[in-house]
Amino acid sequence: MKREIIILIMLAVNGIFFAQSSSKTTGIDKLYSAFMKEYETLNIPDTDLDYTVNFSRIQSVTELEKQEKFFQKYKNDLSRIDFLILNAEQKIKHKHLAYQVARNLERISLEKNWNGNKITSPKGLFGLPHGKKWYEYYVKHFTGVNIHPDDVFKYGESEVKRVQEELKNIQSKLGYKNQEEFYSDLKTEKFYLNSKDEVLLSYKRTDSIVRKNLYKLFNIANVPAIEAMEWPDANAFTPPGIYLNKANNPYGVDVFQFNFFNKRHNKRSIEWLYMHEAIPGHHLQSITNQNNPLANNFFYFGTTEGWACYIERFGKDLGLYKSEFSYLGLCEWDLVRSARLVMEVGIHYYGWDYEKTLAYWKENIKGQDEIAEREITRITKWPGQSLCYKIGAWKIERIVEDKIKQGQSIKDAHGFILNHTDFPLESLATN
Repeated sequence: MKREIIILIMLAVNGIFFAQSSSKTTGIDKLYSAFMKEYETLNIPDTDLDYTVNFSRIQSVTELEKQEKFFQKYKNDLSRIDFLILNAEQKIKHKHLAYQVARNLERISLEKNWNGNKITSPKGLFGLPHGKKWYEYYVKHFTGVNIHPDDVFKYGESEVKRVQEELKNIQSKLGYKNQEEFYSDLKTEKFYLNSKDEVLLSYKRTDSIVRKNLYKLFNIANVPAIEAMEWPDANAFTPPGIYLNKANNPYGVDVFQFNFFNKRHNKRSIEWLYMHEAIPGHHLQSITNQNNPLANNFFYFGTTEGWACYIERFGKDLGLYKSEFSYLGLCEWDLVRSARLVMEVGIHYYGWDYEKTLAYWKENIKGQDEIAEREITRITKWPGQSLCYKIGAWKIERIVEDKIKQGQSIKDAHGFILNHTDFPLESLATN
């Protein structure tokens, strides 16, 4: 009889515990849903890539105080939820809300102190009121990672050195006597395609190779077709390529556009660019997210561009980079991305002018002076955006490593990232 009473008491206690756990567990789901609906009513302007546009859109103090009250309420609501009893997906939701709340409160504080100042010379954030604080915000906002500009700068420096050593190794393997001979030869016409049909055929071959080997890294059987096409009206300031899903283009099919300015396309860029813009980069991201119940309509450059940058390194697993020159193309662009980390922080956080930034480019990036102005202009006008590639890839690599240590396969770890494209990377990290 005593034993039966003890069991009944235990069941009753456990029943109370489970009821409380269930209540707390579903609390984050309800809070998350409410946040998404109410957030839309605030009509917060979308963040433009050009920081001068964002400053011109700063709303009145009355509107900012309305926003501040909203985010402070959710900050308080989040603090009352027991994070430790949440399941894995609910923890991601909790961290996502915490990230949104923190970033918006940071933005509101900066905007309230802006006081309608005018930007007379758009040379970067450094010279503006609270310019360094603004840049700290932009770094976190665009990358989705809580990282300080000083750490971005140090990481950029280390990556520049690493890639430079890799380029030296390739130069040696290919038998070039010195750096001058190496970069002089890379500019010759043998490395360029001048026929658009040849470019399209090269991308078609690359598509076929990747699809045959996709099973090695992903639990995905079939990926819808994607077509390569010339980027219309490309000019000297046009990037190497861009992805456009069929919902956001007039062509009726998923496409990625390649730069064919002056009827030239670098052979060395074909494989890494295909991986970045098509499969397993942005196209795979897009089609995975289309029917994803976790989609929340937020967009994070760090997750999107970070993924496409991260996955380029798996070219050999997917049957590519068999030629040293194809792998060289990846390294050449990796050096540009790495140097952009240093130069961007230099401009917006340390006060570098154009001349100092260009001098850094010429000293560290050989053979690509023709795109220096384009890239420096980009990182000056778009603070934070160019960091998303390397910082995003670095964070994704850490997340994937953690998943594998926890016993997941690399396929499952990659699936996890793809299924959370709408989340900031900070909310996906285990630690």
